Amino acid sequence: MDATRQPEQRPGDGDGDRYGVLLYYKYAEVPDAGALAAFYEEHCRSLSLVGRVRVGPDGVNATLGGRMAALEKHIAEMSSNALFDGTDFKLASCEDPVDEKVARECGFTSLSVRVVKELVTLCSNPTSAPPEISSAGKHLPAAEFHSVLQNVAGTSSDAVAPVEKNEVVVVDARNVYETRIGKFNVPNVETLDPEIRQYSDLPSWIDEHTEKLRGKSILMYCTGGIRCEMASAYIRSKGEGFENVFQLYGGIQRYLEKFPDGGYFEGKNFVFDHRISVGSLKENILGACLLCGSSYDDYSSRCRCSHCRMLVLVCPTCQDSSKEYVCELCQKNGKEHCQISTKQDCEIQIGLSEPSGFEKTSISDHSMTSKVPWSNGKILST
Repeated sequence: MDATRQPEQRPGDGDGDRYGVLLYYKYAEVPDAGALAAFYEEHCRSLSLVGRVRVGPDGVNATLGGRMAALEKHIAEMSSNALFDGTDFKLASCEDPVDEKVARECGFTSLSVRVVKELVTLCSNPTSAPPEISSAGKHLPAAEFHSVLQNVAGTSSDAVAPVEKNEVVVVDARNVYETRIGKFNVPNVETLDPEIRQYSDLPSWIDEHTEKLRGKSILMYCTGGIRCEMASAYIRSKGEGFENVFQLYGGIQRYLEKFPDGGYFEGKNFVFDHRISVGSLKENILGACLLCGSSYDDYSSRCRCSHCRMLVLVCPTCQDSSKEYVCELCQKNGKEHCQISTKQDCEIQIGLSEPSGFEKTSISDHSMTSKVPWSNGKILST
Protein backbone atom coordinates (compact mmCIF):
# COMPACT_ATOMS: atom_id res chain seq x y z
CA MET A 1 0.00 0.00 0.00
CA ASP A 2 1.67 3.20 -1.19
CA ALA A 3 0.22 5.96 0.99
CA THR A 4 2.41 8.62 -0.58
CA ARG A 5 1.06 8.15 -4.09
CA GLN A 6 -1.16 10.98 -5.28
CA PRO A 7 -4.79 10.10 -6.06
CA GLU A 8 -5.55 9.64 -9.72
CA GLN A 9 -8.09 11.90 -11.40
CA ARG A 10 -10.53 9.88 -13.48
CA PRO A 11 -11.46 11.33 -16.88
CA GLY A 12 -14.47 13.59 -16.57
CA ASP A 13 -14.30 13.76 -12.80
CA GLY A 14 -14.12 17.06 -11.00
CA ASP A 15 -12.23 17.66 -7.79
CA GLY A 16 -15.50 17.35 -5.87
CA ASP A 17 -15.82 13.71 -6.94
CA ARG A 18 -12.47 12.76 -5.46
CA TYR A 19 -12.24 11.22 -2.01
CA GLY A 20 -10.84 13.27 0.84
CA VAL A 21 -10.03 13.28 4.53
CA LEU A 22 -10.77 16.19 6.84
CA LEU A 23 -9.14 16.72 10.24
CA TYR A 24 -9.90 19.50 12.68
CA TYR A 25 -10.30 20.29 16.34
CA LYS A 26 -11.43 23.25 18.35
CA TYR A 27 -11.05 24.04 22.02
CA ALA A 28 -13.97 26.26 23.02
CA GLU A 29 -16.78 26.25 25.54
CA VAL A 30 -19.71 24.18 24.25
CA PRO A 31 -22.88 24.96 26.25
CA ASP A 32 -24.83 21.93 24.96
CA ALA A 33 -22.55 19.13 23.78
CA GLY A 34 -25.49 16.79 23.22
CA ALA A 35 -27.23 19.20 20.87
CA LEU A 36 -24.04 19.85 18.91
CA ALA A 37 -23.38 16.12 18.63
CA ALA A 38 -26.93 15.59 17.39
CA PHE A 39 -26.33 18.19 14.70
CA TYR A 40 -23.13 16.42 13.65
CA GLU A 41 -24.99 13.14 13.35
CA GLU A 42 -27.72 14.57 11.13
CA HIS A 43 -25.49 16.85 9.07
CA CYS A 44 -22.69 14.34 8.41
CA ARG A 45 -25.13 11.60 7.44
CA SER A 46 -26.85 13.96 5.00
CA LEU A 47 -23.47 14.36 3.27
CA SER A 48 -22.62 10.63 3.44
CA LEU A 49 -19.55 11.35 5.57
CA VAL A 50 -17.84 8.66 7.62
CA GLY A 51 -15.34 8.84 10.45
CA ARG A 52 -15.28 9.93 14.07
CA VAL A 53 -16.47 13.02 15.91
CA ARG A 54 -15.97 13.63 19.62
CA VAL A 55 -17.84 16.47 21.30
CA GLY A 56 -17.19 17.62 24.85
CA PRO A 57 -17.96 20.65 26.99
CA ASP A 58 -14.49 21.91 26.10
CA GLY A 59 -14.65 21.52 22.33
CA VAL A 60 -14.74 19.25 19.27
CA ASN A 61 -12.35 16.85 17.55
CA ALA A 62 -13.22 15.36 14.17
CA THR A 63 -11.73 13.04 11.56
CA LEU A 64 -14.05 12.65 8.58
CA GLY A 65 -13.92 11.05 5.17
CA GLY A 66 -16.05 11.46 2.06
CA ARG A 67 -16.23 13.17 -1.29
CA MET A 68 -14.34 16.45 -1.47
CA ALA A 69 -17.48 18.37 -2.40
CA ALA A 70 -19.29 17.02 0.67
CA LEU A 71 -16.36 17.79 2.96
CA GLU A 72 -16.18 21.32 1.59
CA LYS A 73 -19.90 21.76 2.33
CA HIS A 74 -19.26 20.54 5.86
CA ILE A 75 -16.44 23.05 6.32
CA ALA A 76 -18.67 25.85 5.05
CA GLU A 77 -21.45 24.87 7.45
CA MET A 78 -19.19 24.64 10.50
CA SER A 79 -17.38 27.85 9.58
CA SER A 80 -20.70 29.70 9.79
CA ASN A 81 -20.79 28.91 13.51
CA ALA A 82 -18.89 31.34 15.74
CA LEU A 83 -17.76 28.36 17.79
CA PHE A 84 -15.36 27.42 14.98
CA ASP A 85 -13.85 30.86 14.36
CA GLY A 86 -10.14 30.42 13.67
CA THR A 87 -10.37 26.65 13.24
CA ASP A 88 -7.74 25.05 11.02
CA PHE A 89 -9.70 22.71 8.74
CA LYS A 90 -7.09 20.35 7.31
CA LEU A 91 -8.52 18.89 4.10
CA ALA A 92 -6.56 16.56 1.82
CA SER A 93 -7.61 14.61 -1.26
CA CYS A 94 -6.61 10.95 -1.43
CA GLU A 95 -7.53 7.64 -2.96
CA ASP A 96 -10.76 5.92 -2.03
CA PRO A 97 -10.39 3.36 0.79
CA VAL A 98 -9.49 0.06 -0.87
CA ASP A 99 -8.61 -2.10 2.14
CA GLU A 100 -11.86 -2.76 4.00
CA LYS A 101 -10.06 -4.19 7.03
CA VAL A 102 -7.99 -1.04 7.48
CA ALA A 103 -10.95 1.25 6.80
CA ARG A 104 -13.12 -0.64 9.30
CA GLU A 105 -10.43 -0.63 11.98
CA CYS A 106 -9.94 3.11 11.55
CA GLY A 107 -13.65 3.81 11.68
CA PHE A 108 -13.87 4.81 8.03
CA THR A 109 -16.76 2.54 7.06
CA SER A 110 -19.34 4.29 9.25
CA LEU A 111 -20.01 7.46 11.22
CA SER A 112 -19.36 7.55 14.97
CA VAL A 113 -20.40 10.63 16.95
CA ARG A 114 -19.93 10.56 20.71
CA VAL A 115 -20.25 12.94 23.61
CA VAL A 116 -17.29 12.82 26.02
CA LYS A 117 -16.56 14.52 29.32
CA GLU A 118 -13.44 16.15 27.89
CA LEU A 119 -11.54 15.97 24.61
CA VAL A 120 -8.17 15.18 26.13
CA THR A 121 -7.17 13.69 29.45
CA LEU A 122 -3.54 14.40 30.25
CA CYS A 123 -2.54 14.19 33.89
CA SER A 124 0.01 11.96 35.62
CA ASN A 125 -1.99 12.09 38.86
CA PRO A 126 -5.75 11.39 38.54
CA THR A 127 -6.41 13.50 41.64
CA SER A 128 -4.62 16.55 40.23
CA ALA A 129 -6.37 19.28 38.27
CA PRO A 130 -5.70 19.12 34.52
CA PRO A 131 -3.64 21.92 32.95
CA GLU A 132 -5.48 24.93 31.59
CA ILE A 133 -5.67 24.80 27.81
CA SER A 134 -5.38 28.59 27.81
CA SER A 135 -1.77 28.05 28.95
CA ALA A 136 -0.84 26.04 25.86
CA GLY A 137 2.40 26.84 24.06
CA LYS A 138 2.60 29.47 21.33
CA HIS A 139 1.60 28.33 17.85
CA LEU A 140 4.35 28.47 15.23
CA PRO A 141 3.13 28.14 11.61
CA ALA A 142 5.10 25.67 9.50
CA ALA A 143 7.28 28.34 7.88
CA GLU A 144 8.22 29.88 11.22
CA PHE A 145 8.81 26.48 12.84
CA HIS A 146 11.13 25.64 9.95
CA SER A 147 12.88 29.00 10.27
CA VAL A 148 13.59 28.37 13.94
CA LEU A 149 15.09 24.98 13.12
CA GLN A 150 17.17 26.50 10.33
CA ASN A 151 18.51 29.15 12.66
CA VAL A 152 19.45 26.71 15.39
CA ALA A 153 20.91 24.19 12.94
CA GLY A 154 23.12 26.92 11.51
CA THR A 155 21.89 26.41 7.96
CA SER A 156 20.52 29.94 7.63
CA SER A 157 22.16 33.20 8.61
CA ASP A 158 19.13 35.43 8.34
CA ALA A 159 16.33 33.33 9.84
CA VAL A 160 14.23 35.13 12.40
CA ALA A 161 13.55 32.95 15.43
CA PRO A 162 11.92 33.52 18.83
CA VAL A 163 14.47 31.30 20.57
CA GLU A 164 18.20 31.30 21.32
CA LYS A 165 20.70 28.96 19.73
CA ASN A 166 21.95 26.01 21.80
CA GLU A 167 18.95 26.32 24.10
CA VAL A 168 16.43 24.47 21.96
CA VAL A 169 15.02 21.00 22.39
CA VAL A 170 12.48 19.38 20.06
CA VAL A 171 9.88 17.07 21.64
CA ASP A 172 7.81 14.55 19.67
CA ALA A 173 4.39 14.19 21.35
CA ARG A 174 3.39 11.06 19.42
CA ASN A 175 3.41 7.35 20.17
CA VAL A 176 6.42 5.17 19.46
CA TYR A 177 4.85 3.29 16.55
CA GLU A 178 4.31 6.67 14.87
CA THR A 179 7.83 7.96 15.44
CA ARG A 180 9.35 4.77 14.11
CA ILE A 181 8.29 5.60 10.55
CA GLY A 182 8.82 9.37 10.56
CA LYS A 183 10.31 12.15 12.66
CA PHE A 184 12.09 15.49 12.57
CA ASN A 185 15.85 15.23 12.24
CA VAL A 186 17.67 18.54 12.60
CA PRO A 187 21.48 18.89 12.72
CA ASN A 188 22.79 20.29 16.01
CA VAL A 189 19.35 20.15 17.63
CA GLU A 190 18.49 17.74 20.42
CA THR A 191 15.30 15.83 19.68
CA LEU A 192 13.53 13.86 22.41
CA ASP A 193 11.34 10.88 21.55
CA PRO A 194 9.38 9.79 24.65
CA GLU A 195 8.85 6.32 23.11
CA ILE A 196 5.41 5.99 24.67
CA ARG A 197 2.75 3.41 23.87
CA GLN A 198 -0.15 5.83 24.22
CA TYR A 199 -0.71 9.53 24.80
CA SER A 200 -1.76 9.08 28.42
CA ASP A 201 1.82 7.95 29.16
CA LEU A 202 3.25 11.32 28.11
CA PRO A 203 2.82 13.27 31.39
CA SER A 204 4.78 10.63 33.31
CA TRP A 205 7.59 10.92 30.76
CA ILE A 206 7.54 14.71 31.12
CA ASP A 207 7.68 14.40 34.91
CA GLU A 208 10.71 12.11 34.62
CA HIS A 209 12.57 14.40 32.20
CA THR A 210 11.95 17.85 33.66
CA GLU A 211 15.67 18.57 33.99
CA LYS A 212 16.16 18.00 30.26
CA LEU A 213 13.42 20.54 29.61
CA ARG A 214 14.03 23.13 32.30
CA GLY A 215 15.28 26.46 30.99
CA LYS A 216 15.04 25.37 27.37
CA SER A 217 12.98 26.65 24.48
CA ILE A 218 10.82 23.62 23.76
CA LEU A 219 9.50 23.00 20.24
CA MET A 220 6.75 20.37 20.19
CA TYR A 221 5.07 18.63 17.28
CA CYS A 222 2.50 15.92 16.60
CA THR A 223 0.31 14.75 13.71
CA GLY A 224 -2.20 17.58 13.46
CA GLY A 225 -1.69 19.72 16.54
CA ILE A 226 -4.23 18.60 19.14
CA ARG A 227 -1.86 16.52 21.24
CA CYS A 228 0.58 19.41 21.57
CA GLU A 229 -2.13 21.72 22.90
CA MET A 230 -2.61 19.94 26.20
CA ALA A 231 0.95 18.58 26.41
CA SER A 232 2.47 22.05 26.04
CA ALA A 233 0.05 23.38 28.66
CA TYR A 234 1.15 20.57 30.98
CA ILE A 235 4.82 21.50 30.57
CA ARG A 236 4.14 25.20 31.13
CA SER A 237 2.12 24.39 34.26
CA LYS A 238 5.41 23.40 35.91
CA GLY A 239 6.17 27.09 36.34
CA GLU A 240 9.52 28.87 36.31
CA GLY A 241 11.94 27.49 33.76
CA PHE A 242 9.18 26.05 31.59
CA GLU A 243 7.72 29.21 30.06
CA ASN A 244 9.17 28.96 26.55
CA VAL A 245 7.09 26.26 24.91
CA PHE A 246 6.15 26.39 21.23
CA GLN A 247 4.07 24.04 19.10
CA LEU A 248 3.95 23.35 15.37
CA TYR A 249 0.60 24.79 14.28
CA GLY A 250 -1.32 22.30 12.18
CA GLY A 251 1.20 19.59 13.02
CA ILE A 252 3.23 17.52 10.61
CA GLN A 253 0.41 17.63 8.08
CA ARG A 254 0.69 21.39 7.59
CA TYR A 255 4.49 21.19 7.63
CA LEU A 256 4.57 18.67 4.77
CA GLU A 257 2.08 20.76 2.82
CA LYS A 258 4.43 23.73 3.19
CA PHE A 259 7.57 21.68 2.51
CA PRO A 260 6.60 18.89 0.06
CA ASP A 261 10.21 17.69 -0.07
CA GLY A 262 9.97 16.94 3.66
CA GLY A 263 12.09 19.79 4.96
CA TYR A 264 13.54 18.59 8.26
CA PHE A 265 10.95 15.81 8.52
CA GLU A 266 12.16 12.40 7.41
CA GLY A 267 10.04 9.37 6.60
CA LYS A 268 6.25 9.26 6.75
CA ASN A 269 3.60 10.89 8.88
CA PHE A 270 1.44 8.22 10.54
CA VAL A 271 -2.25 9.14 10.25
CA PHE A 272 -5.31 7.68 11.97
CA ASP A 273 -7.40 6.94 8.90
CA HIS A 274 -7.37 4.56 5.95
CA ARG A 275 -4.31 6.24 4.39
CA ILE A 276 -2.17 4.86 7.26
CA SER A 277 0.72 7.19 6.47
CA VAL A 278 1.55 10.16 4.26
CA GLY A 279 5.06 10.84 3.03
CA SER A 280 7.01 13.59 1.33
CA LEU A 281 8.50 13.59 -2.15
CA LYS A 282 11.71 12.06 -0.76
CA GLU A 283 10.04 8.70 -0.07
CA ASN A 284 12.75 7.62 2.35
CA ILE A 285 12.08 4.70 4.70
CA LEU A 286 12.94 5.08 8.39
CA GLY A 287 11.12 2.06 9.78
CA ALA A 288 12.50 -1.45 10.19
CA CYS A 289 10.96 -4.90 10.48
CA LEU A 290 10.62 -5.94 14.11
CA LEU A 291 11.98 -9.41 13.39
CA CYS A 292 14.65 -9.18 10.69
CA GLY A 293 15.54 -5.48 10.83
CA SER A 294 15.10 -4.85 7.11
CA SER A 295 13.85 -1.43 5.98
CA TYR A 296 10.08 -1.44 6.22
CA ASP A 297 7.43 1.14 7.15
CA ASP A 298 4.06 -0.27 6.03
CA TYR A 299 1.45 -0.80 8.77
CA SER A 300 -1.28 -1.93 6.34
CA SER A 301 -0.96 -5.57 7.46
CA ARG A 302 -2.07 -4.44 10.96
CA CYS A 303 0.40 -6.69 12.77
CA ARG A 304 0.21 -6.17 16.53
CA CYS A 305 2.13 -7.03 19.65
CA SER A 306 0.66 -10.21 21.13
CA HIS A 307 0.76 -8.66 24.61
CA CYS A 308 -0.12 -4.95 24.47
CA ARG A 309 -1.76 -4.89 21.00
CA MET A 310 0.39 -2.00 19.79
CA LEU A 311 1.00 -1.86 16.05
CA VAL A 312 4.35 -3.30 14.97
CA LEU A 313 6.24 -3.34 11.68
CA VAL A 314 6.65 -6.85 10.27
CA CYS A 315 7.76 -7.36 6.67
CA PRO A 316 5.85 -9.81 4.43
CA THR A 317 8.59 -12.45 4.65
CA CYS A 318 8.53 -12.48 8.44
CA GLN A 319 4.73 -12.42 8.52
CA ASP A 320 4.81 -15.79 6.81
CA SER A 321 7.15 -17.27 9.41
CA SER A 322 5.57 -15.96 12.60
CA LYS A 323 2.12 -14.93 13.82
CA GLU A 324 3.06 -13.75 17.30
CA TYR A 325 5.08 -10.61 17.90
CA VAL A 326 6.49 -8.80 20.93
CA CYS A 327 6.88 -5.05 20.47
CA GLU A 328 10.04 -3.19 21.43
CA LEU A 329 8.45 -1.74 24.57
CA CYS A 330 7.34 -5.15 25.82
CA GLN A 331 10.81 -6.51 25.06
CA LYS A 332 12.42 -3.62 26.91
CA ASN A 333 10.20 -3.74 29.98
CA GLY A 334 9.45 -7.43 30.07
CA LYS A 335 6.28 -8.69 28.45
CA GLU A 336 4.81 -9.68 31.81
CA HIS A 337 4.51 -5.96 32.64
CA CYS A 338 2.41 -5.16 29.57
CA GLN A 339 -1.34 -5.34 29.92
CA ILE A 340 -3.40 -6.86 27.16
CA SER A 341 -5.38 -4.23 25.27
CA THR A 342 -8.03 -4.72 22.62
CA LYS A 343 -8.32 -1.04 21.64
CA GLN A 344 -7.48 -0.31 18.06
CA ASP A 345 -4.88 2.31 17.23
CA CYS A 346 -7.41 4.60 15.56
CA GLU A 347 -9.48 4.74 18.75
CA ILE A 348 -6.40 5.25 20.90
CA GLN A 349 -5.61 8.44 19.03
CA ILE A 350 -5.84 11.30 21.44
CA GLY A 351 -9.13 13.11 21.28
CA LEU A 352 -10.83 10.23 19.47
CA SER A 353 -10.73 7.82 22.39
CA GLU A 354 -12.72 7.57 25.57
CA PRO A 355 -10.25 7.68 28.47
CA SER A 356 -10.78 5.04 31.10
CA GLY A 357 -13.22 6.14 33.75
CA PHE A 358 -14.81 8.86 31.63
CA GLU A 359 -18.44 8.81 30.60
CA LYS A 360 -19.30 8.54 26.95
CA THR A 361 -22.67 8.90 25.32
CA SER A 362 -23.72 7.63 21.94
CA ILE A 363 -25.42 10.17 19.73
CA SER A 364 -28.34 7.78 19.41
CA ASP A 365 -29.34 8.93 22.89
CA HIS A 366 -30.03 12.44 21.59
CA SER A 367 -32.84 13.88 19.49
CA MET A 368 -31.98 15.31 16.09
CA THR A 369 -31.72 19.01 15.38
CA SER A 370 -31.65 20.80 12.05
CA LYS A 371 -29.71 23.88 13.15
CA VAL A 372 -26.15 24.28 14.34
CA PRO A 373 -26.25 24.93 18.11
CA TRP A 374 -24.40 28.20 18.60
CA SER A 375 -21.91 28.51 21.42
CA ASN A 376 -21.70 31.44 23.76
CA GLY A 377 -18.61 32.47 21.81
CA LYS A 378 -16.20 32.01 24.71
CA ILE A 379 -13.05 30.67 23.10
CA LEU A 380 -10.76 28.64 25.31
CA SER A 381 -7.97 28.23 22.78
CA THR A 382 -7.27 28.36 19.09
